Amino acid sequence: MAEDEAPVPGWYADPRGEASLRWWNGRAWTEQTAASPGGGAFAPPVAPVDRASSAPAEVAPPPPVVVAPPSAPPLVAAGPPTVVIAGQTRPLSGWWARAGAYIIDALITFAFTLPFIIAAVVIIAGVDFSSIKIVDNQIEGISTEEQASVGGALLLVFFGALLVAFTYQPITMARKGEQNGRTWGMQLLGIRVVRENGGAMTYGPALVRQFLVMGVLYGVISGIGNAVTVIGGTIAIALAYLWPLWDKQNRALQDFICSTHVVRD
Repeated sequence: MAEDEAPVPGWYADPRGEASLRWWNGRAWTEQTAASPGGGAFAPPVAPVDRASSAPAEVAPPPPVVVAPPSAPPLVAAGPPTVVIAGQTRPLSGWWARAGAYIIDALITFAFTLPFIIAAVVIIAGVDFSSIKIVDNQIEGISTEEQASVGGALLLVFFGALLVAFTYQPITMARKGEQNGRTWGMQLLGIRVVRENGGAMTYGPALVRQFLVMGVLYGVISGIGNAVTVIGGTIAIALAYLWPLWDKQNRALQDFICSTHVVRD
C-alpha cells in the first residue's frame, strides 16, 4: 500500500481484540486503547497496516470522546389533586375531611333541632300509648284531644327540622369573604365548597346543594330503593357519598349535580 493510501492517525477498532479502540499513530499500532463511546471508530473503517520507516513523526492520540448516557428525568413527588377555578389552582379536599365536616354538621343540625324534639315530647307526655290499639284499621284507645296532641307534636318536629334545614347550612355557606362556601363543620376542618364558574356561594345554590339534593333527593332515592330492594337505596346513597374516594377530582354526586368542588384552604 502506498504511503498516501495509509490511514491517518486516529482511533480504530482494535485488531488485537483486546479493547474497543486502539490508537493508530500513522505508521504503527500503539499500546493506547479506549472504550468506544458509540460502538464504532472515529475514522472510516480502513484497516491500517504496520509499515516501516520514513513515516511522519508519531502523533499523540487525542482523548476519546465519552458520551454520557441520557439522564432520566427527575422524579417528581405526586402532590394532592387540584382543580382550576377562575384561573386559580386550588387543592382538592380529601374524603376524610369531607366526612368529618359532614358528621360535625349533622351533630350541629341535631342540636338546633333538639329544642323542637323536647317541646314535642312535653306535648305528648300525657298520652298513654300503651292503651292505643288498631281495630279494623281504626285507632282506638286514644281520645280526640290526645290525637291532636300527637299530631301537633309531629308537626312541630317536622317544621322545626325544616326550619333548621332552610337556615343553618345555606346561611353559613352564603357568608361573604373568608367564610364563603363553609358550614361550621367545614370551617373547623379547613375546607369549603366552590362553584365551577368561580362565583360566590350564595343562599340559593347552597340551599339546592345541601337541602334539595343531599336532603330531599337522597331521601327519595333511599326510600324508593329500600322499598323495592330492601337495602338498594342505602347502597345507592353510600356510593354517592363514597364517590370521591375514586373520582380524580374528589367529587361526590352532589358536586356533579350542582357543578361544585370541595377544596382545601
